[in-house]
Amino acid sequence: MKEDDLTFLNQALAFGAVAFLIPLIIHILNRSRFRTVEWGAMHLLESVIKVNHKRFHLEQLILLLVRCAIPVLLALCLARPVLTGSRLLEGDAPVSVVVLLDNSYSMDVVGRTGSRFENAIDAACAIIGATSRGSEVAVIQTGGRPTPLFDQPVFDPEAVVRRLKQLQAGYGASDMQSALDEALTTLSDMSNSRRELIVISDFQSADWDVAGTDVADSIRQQADAMDIKPVLTLLPIGESASGNISVDSLDFPARALGVGHRLDVRANLRNHSSIAQDTARVIMRIDGAEHLVSQVALTPNGSTQTLFPCTFDSPGSHVMEVEVVTDDPLVTDNRFAAAVTVWDSINVLLVDGDPSSQPLQSETDFLSVALTPYTFGRVRLSDLVETQTVTVKDFGEDLLKTARVVVLANVSKLDDAQLEALSVFVHNGGALLVCAGNRIDLNWYREHMFSGGTGLLPLAFGSPRGQIDDKGKSARVVAQHFDHPALEFFNEAANGDLSTAEIRQWYELVDESSDGDDVKGNPGHERDVIVMARLDTGDPLLVERRLGDGVVVQMSTACDADWSDVPMRPFFVPLVQQLITTMASQISPPRNIATGEPAVALFAHAAISSVPNNNVSASEAAIEDADGSDGATLSVVTPDGSRQTLSSLPQGTMRLARFDGTQRPGIYTMTTPSSDAIHFVAETSRSESELDVLDDPRLTTLGKNMGAEVVKSPAQYLDRDRLRRHGQEIWRYVLTALLAFMFLELVLQQRFARVRT
Repeated sequence: MKEDDLTFLNQALAFGAVAFLIPLIIHILNRSRFRTVEWGAMHLLESVIKVNHKRFHLEQLILLLVRCAIPVLLALCLARPVLTGSRLLEGDAPVSVVVLLDNSYSMDVVGRTGSRFENAIDAACAIIGATSRGSEVAVIQTGGRPTPLFDQPVFDPEAVVRRLKQLQAGYGASDMQSALDEALTTLSDMSNSRRELIVISDFQSADWDVAGTDVADSIRQQADAMDIKPVLTLLPIGESASGNISVDSLDFPARALGVGHRLDVRANLRNHSSIAQDTARVIMRIDGAEHLVSQVALTPNGSTQTLFPCTFDSPGSHVMEVEVVTDDPLVTDNRFAAAVTVWDSINVLLVDGDPSSQPLQSETDFLSVALTPYTFGRVRLSDLVETQTVTVKDFGEDLLKTARVVVLANVSKLDDAQLEALSVFVHNGGALLVCAGNRIDLNWYREHMFSGGTGLLPLAFGSPRGQIDDKGKSARVVAQHFDHPALEFFNEAANGDLSTAEIRQWYELVDESSDGDDVKGNPGHERDVIVMARLDTGDPLLVERRLGDGVVVQMSTACDADWSDVPMRPFFVPLVQQLITTMASQISPPRNIATGEPAVALFAHAAISSVPNNNVSASEAAIEDADGSDGATLSVVTPDGSRQTLSSLPQGTMRLARFDGTQRPGIYTMTTPSSDAIHFVAETSRSESELDVLDDPRLTTLGKNMGAEVVKSPAQYLDRDRLRRHGQEIWRYVLTALLAFMFLELVLQQRFARVRT
């Protein structure tokens, strides 16, 4: 609030204050209108006059000042003086106002007067409802990502109030920097000369302490740089709460999952209270039905994990949800969900570059056994992967229509038609694994498969390293913590140690593109090439590159036992399984997303072929409108139960459906025209589960850094806004002073007259 200034509603009448000259002139004239009379006893009074002269002069001066003040006060009273914080009163001039409304999930905290969000809505409605006629209003919700309430500012406050009363909280954690930037951008495009930005929030420490003073200084600089500087106001809602428990995340392997296969899900729970929870009940639900129940103990301000083994009886899209049943002030973060896709089968096409009629002598024999162990072992269990082995001459476009993953195992080279079909397969969402061997044509791979960095291969095959005989120097896989989803399985020692394998021969993988670096440094960094595993010589063993909608993995050694003993190691089966199933599952757009990220689904283009395409799961089967067109309209059910329609667009040989309204955490169900359901789960960070809010000193500091005023209630804001616009009239106080001075003049006149007498 600026220091108070004084202005007048009737400025012309203020000039009446010059009437103070009237008693002054009368006083001067009376002093000049006297005559001296000589009389005999005058000398007897001279001593008395000398004694009382100073007292007479002081009395006259006091009466003169009181009489001069009376017309001045009368003029001020008639001019209606007003105290205001600005030079000019704004009155009922229209205002451009942006309300930044926090609707993140922490606003669901329930207190003595209801939830924080309910109080925030009441505050926003009171402020917006009091705006002047002709004002334009914009409301931006902060949860998940900044989302305007209307497409553009509106001039109907009542319409804004009606919409506000329909809102719910429970959205993702707030990004206050982005929200404030959006608010200032919106405000700069508004039309009125009077502009205000009001932030209504619980001011979670997690939202604002992370931002720090840099964000506050940035917002202040942006506001100062605007052509019309807005007035910033912070309105905190809610008090600190305690005793909250949250489900922070679900951890499970990121690989393809088959029917009947076990999936171990770890739920991470946190106690944000200083009080221990000895018997917290935790429920695992699958597709809405209770699956398992567990009880855990939570130490004060501690965290724990609980394991839920899950299996699925049918292919398609499924949802897992973990809920902790407890009585705390915020129930929104007591649940955490995740979507999984269960595959009926994954078709893998093995292209054998070195076939043989002898057992385990063909290039792909070990791969076949590792990918289909139940089939080869004649066990009454179904393999997730179905393999088909072909020679190079039989490989072609028709086989790619039913394949999800293709493996080139020691393939010398392909003809132009085969290479073109393989390139289309990858760009349209296929997965390709290229394994080295003694038969590959290095020149052909460099010129056609790598092609200066524009081909399918992540890197070019370079010089051969190592020796097959015992005299050569072998290499081993570097023992490390693996970050790639396909190798995370081996971060636990019980699942196998890749460094025990001996690699006797391999090829260097080099980046021969114009932007390439030394392969032992960061190969292909400009083309997003990822080194999944390295040898202790520094050479990459496995590298990956996303290409179009597909993925390509390149291995620098052979996949059989000629160049290494990897196929003989116990970890070979899980290694191959993890690698192939991860490649297959990576192709599909993610089903578990952060709030604000789009939910994307890819569908096979029904008009291309009637043959089922195994590049998509059963729930993503080919779709076609009832009228026979190749377009498709889908429906999406959001976590709050509302339903929206969605159109798909061509994406190469596929169709793509995209839904952007995922600011609210929860389950989004996309339904195809064939009634198949695809589930997406949007989750947010649990940063706001710590229910601490900024205290008064920190809030004051934040307001000072932002150049904003902090108010405690909408009533206080409206009072200050009324003072800023209309000022505070003080004529009543001036009138009281006028009456007091008139009474004082009468009393002094009588008192001084008695003294003289």
